[in-house]
Amino acid sequence: MLIQKMLPLAAIAVLGLSACQSNSQPSQADNASAQPAAKTAAGKSSAGVGNCTLIQGDTAGAGRKVVYRCNGQAVLRSSQAQALLDSNVPISFGASGAALKAGLITRQAANRVGHTDEETCERAFINAAKKFQAVTLQHGGRRVSNFYSYYDRKPLRGGQYECEVGTFHGRVVMKGDIAR
Repeated sequence: MLIQKMLPLAAIAVLGLSACQSNSQPSQADNASAQPAAKTAAGKSSAGVGNCTLIQGDTAGAGRKVVYRCNGQAVLRSSQAQALLDSNVPISFGASGAALKAGLITRQAANRVGHTDEETCERAFINAAKKFQAVTLQHGGRRVSNFYSYYDRKPLRGGQYECEVGTFHGRVVMKGDIAR
């Protein structure tokens, strides 16, 4: 009788301990073994991250939250972006053309399950670019200009963007203009 009462409690304790251990900060060795090798923009396999650099590691005691700085120019040149984005609506990181609408912001996410952090960041960035292209066409624009990262309300220009990756998804916040 006592064993029957203790068995469910023991199972709950084991689950609780395993959840606590998964909140610890990942080491480089953990990341390399837990995730498949990432592909760089050149298509070569690497255990590290090709287009993204870790700038804020995970903090203990909360859900997973890591922040990467990634190369948006390389992502736009990728085969995945070329397949998903509209080639008739160019995206530029600098100002170009007369702005129809300026300072638009989008927050886009991508599913992380089954993907590396870099793949998740790239997909979230592509989703944001695709959203800007759709809004551009809705407003009669021809291009997206002045496209830059606005994560945590901090502008990051020069073709780079910041991406937050959690347990189940990654997200980017991008700001830009619709131009003629």
